[in-house]
This record gives sequence, C-alpha cells and structure tokens, in this order.
Amino acid sequence: MGEQASFSITTVADRCRDCYRCIRSCPVKAIRIEAENDKLRARIVEDMCVLCGRCVLTCPQGAKKVTSRLERVKELLASGQFVVASVAPSFAAVLPTAHALVLPALLKALGFALVQETSWGAELVCRAQKQMADHLPYISSACPVVVNLVEKYYPELISRLAPLVSPMVAHGRWIKQNYPQSRVVFIGPCIAKKEEARQFPDAVDEVLGFDELWQWIKEEGLSPDRFEAVDFDPPHPQRARLFPVEGGALHTLSLSTDMLDTRVVAISGLVNCIDFLFQLQRGKIKHPPVFMELLACNGGCIAGPLMETAEDIFVRRQRIIEYFRARSSAASLTREEDQPLPLNMLRRRYRERKIYRPEPPEEAVRQILAQTGKYTPEDELNCGACGYNSCREKAAAVFWGMAEVQMCIPYMRRRAESMSNLVINAMPNGCIIVNRHLEILEVNPAAREMFGWQGKEITGQTLDQLIDATNFHRVLATGEPLNVLHTYEEYDRIIREVIFPLEKGEVVVGILVDITHEKRQQEELRQMKAQTIKRAREVINKQMKVAQEIAGLLGETTAETKVLLSQLIRLMQE
Repeated sequence: MGEQASFSITTVADRCRDCYRCIRSCPVKAIRIEAENDKLRARIVEDMCVLCGRCVLTCPQGAKKVTSRLERVKELLASGQFVVASVAPSFAAVLPTAHALVLPALLKALGFALVQETSWGAELVCRAQKQMADHLPYISSACPVVVNLVEKYYPELISRLAPLVSPMVAHGRWIKQNYPQSRVVFIGPCIAKKEEARQFPDAVDEVLGFDELWQWIKEEGLSPDRFEAVDFDPPHPQRARLFPVEGGALHTLSLSTDMLDTRVVAISGLVNCIDFLFQLQRGKIKHPPVFMELLACNGGCIAGPLMETAEDIFVRRQRIIEYFRARSSAASLTREEDQPLPLNMLRRRYRERKIYRPEPPEEAVRQILAQTGKYTPEDELNCGACGYNSCREKAAAVFWGMAEVQMCIPYMRRRAESMSNLVINAMPNGCIIVNRHLEILEVNPAAREMFGWQGKEITGQTLDQLIDATNFHRVLATGEPLNVLHTYEEYDRIIREVIFPLEKGEVVVGILVDITHEKRQQEELRQMKAQTIKRAREVINKQMKVAQEIAGLLGETTAETKVLLSQLIRLMQE
C-alpha cells in the first residue's frame, strides 16, 4: 500500500495542515496520517482509494492535487498525429444550451482532428446490455468509482457487475477500429477515468478534466463568443445524451423510470451507493432489481469533481435535458448509419482488489483508547473531529497504522488546557487574559488575591470596571507590548505590568508582578540614608565648633578644619 507519484491524486505536503477534513469526507477512509518533521500529513493510500475525488474538493488548503495530463495532450497534438476528442455528455451541464455546440469548434481550434460525443459509446454499451442472454440482476459498470468500490470493498458482488466496458472505453475502441492510426483523448468530469484509461490503453490514450480544458482554452486566449456553433462529428447518439444524470442509463436502456417500479433502481452519491451495496452484500435485499444504476457523484456525472462550474445540480440537470431535447429533434433528421462494435470488444472482466486487515484485538483497542483518556464507553465522545465516525473506529485505524493517537482533538485540547492552566495557576505573579473588548477570559489565583477577588465570579466581566485598565487599552490600541509600573492606590499596591497581545490582537495577556514590598524597602532605605546624613551633619556642625576652638588653641586655621570636615560629609552622602 502507498501513494505513488503516478497516482491520479497526490498530496502537496507543505500545504497539508492536518485538519483531517479529507478523512471526514472520504467514505472509505483511504487516507493515512503520517508524522513528518513533527507534523501530521494526510496521504492517500492508493490500494484503498476509489478515486471519488471528495478529498480534492473538500481540502481547504488545496493540498490534494489531481495529476494533469494537459502537457502530454499538447505533445500529442504537436506531433501531427490524428488525435480524436471524446467528449463526455456532461459537458452540456457547463455550457448553456445555446452555446453547447461551440465546444466542437473550440476543440478543433486547439488541434483535434475529430470531436465526437462519448454518448455514442454509451449507446453501444446499452445495445450490448440488451443483447446479453442471461437476465441476472446487474449493477451498471459505467461509473469507474462504483467499479473500484465493488472490486475493493464488496468483491462478493463482482458477479453482479455488468461484464461490459464503460462508455468511454467503448467509444475509444470504436474510434480506433474506424480510425486505426488515431490517438484518443477523453475529456470529462471524472478523476477515476484517468486510472481507467490506464487499464484500457487500447481504447484511450489520455484523459483531460473539464477544468484542464477550460484552463487550456484561457491560456490560448480563445473566446467562445468568437466561434460559430458546429455539430459534433458523427456518429450522433440518441438517448444516451442523458447518461450523465441519475436515471439516464435507465432511459437509454428503455427501462422504467417509475419510482414505484422495484425492478430497476437508480442511485447517486457514493454514501448512498455504499449503503445499497452493503445491504445487497448482506442479502437484505431479497429481490434485487434487474438493473441497478449506481453513480458515485450526487445527481450523476454532472457533479463530477472536475466539472469546473459553480451552477447548482438543478441547473446542470436542466441543461442536460434541454440539450437532449434540442439535439434529439435535430438528430432524428440527420441520423447516420453506425458501425457497431462486436460484443467481444465490449466485454470485460473484473478482479478482486480488497485489502484484508486483521480485526484489532479488543485489548489493543482499549489500550489505544486509554492513551487519549477513554477508559469507559462514557468517555468515548464519537464526535468525528478526527475524521472517523467513532472513537473505536479511529482506534482501529491507529492499530492498522492509518491514524495517529494525537488526532483526538478534544483530548489534545483538554491536555493543552490542563497544562496551560497548571502553569497559569502555579504562577506566583498575577495573570489576566482579556479579549479585545476587555472582557476577562482567564484570571489566576495570584491576580485574584492581588485585587481581593477571591470568591467572586470574574470571568466575563469587563476589566476596566474592576481596576484601572489604562495600560491594557494602550496595548489594544497600538498592538505593541508594554513593560511599565502602575500604582494602584486603592489597593495600596505598586505593580509591574508586562502586557502583550496575542492572536493578532484578539487576546491580550497581562503578567502582573507585585513590587510593593521592594519599593517600600527602597523608600525605607532612602529615608534611613537621609536621616543618617542629617544626623551626621548635626554632629559635624557641633564638632566644627569644638574643632575651631581647639584649632585656635593649637594655632591651626579654621579653614583647614572645615575642608577636612566637608570631605567627611561628602563621603557620607556618597
């Protein structure tokens, strides 16, 4: 198992911020969390991935990237080879009906020799489906994500998969049969088609997403407004133009689309498909429908991950229907004779690709749960923040090496808060934390004692209603830290305030050091020094009188004595 550079979805490690959103979005949990340089990175496990593309769409950092084949397609065109574009029918969901037929002209301008609708391949597959002699309950094989899902997670249902290639492969083979030297480029909304093309190199050479196509058109400076509408190259499909919407395959097969008809079913959305396959595998569906159309994207291929449109599903569906109606009336007049593929070119085989993992022992699960403070079922929050549906599911992922213990966000938060609270509460100095509105978020015991707040509910109150918060206001206004002395006369305290902003000024922290005792000691020392000098002067003055008398008797001058005594006073002052 592991993610390879050639896989269709890769991870940009520097952008990954271990938010676990990709795990939450992945229905099959094909994401492994790995520790890398003290950071956790989310990487795709190729053997488990079904290529639904959800991780690409949901990653807020853009850390999941789809491998682009645009440069390779440009090389094919530059080589002068006969390159044919096979355009998925969901293209009509992007362009308004009036402009839908501008696309063939744009593709011809980019260098494609032929531009055909992949819907023709869907027509061929549906014809083959009708010709099959047996009438077993079949699951449609058109969606490669569903095929991946069955092969990797429900291999017991492989026999239920219709043994037919997808419309993309059918169309690619039809093109190469009729144009033997051609190269085929499929253009559509699906990431999984990139991997499917590798499995069928005889049918499709390269795959482009619609997003890559629009990027290319912009790079070339081509404006759709400057092109005339032209028809796709023949042959022209009929009913299969509805294939990309839920129920489209049923319509193409001329099967009932009545919701009360239990002989057929159309299901879209990967989670819904998983639920259906799970029940089918367990035998809960006693009489399976004759035909089961399963599409991984909600609403069908019109919601593919590479669609490159902001329109909602309803608008996209309406455009497909409008295009179908407009083209059906035209095609009925100009329909060309087709050359169907032999059935052997439309058949395919499947293989089991399931990853079998040992069930983690109960003791191992309990030990892993205990590492995040979960000792009883009541401790298991099952919040899903780590990306897994339950704490036990995440513990199993840890056992399999798919997850890390520290992914439990509530536990890590409690741990961080408890450590920070221990530190703050143990501080001998006061600590006050406020928000930008000066509402108190945290106050430690030392600050409570400093201002006589013991027993009062302080959290949530405004700081400047309790004490002089001038310096806190200054830090909020300037965004610069302060280190100043503040005298609180009402509390008879002298405080050194170290105040600094956090979280871009949204939070301000004040560390308050009570230096009242030290200041009072300094004042007492200053007063003692002044008293000593005063007393010394009094003594010196008295001594000068005596010294003058003695000096007179001894014949010494008073000036000399005064100099000596002045030096003595100066020394005492220093």
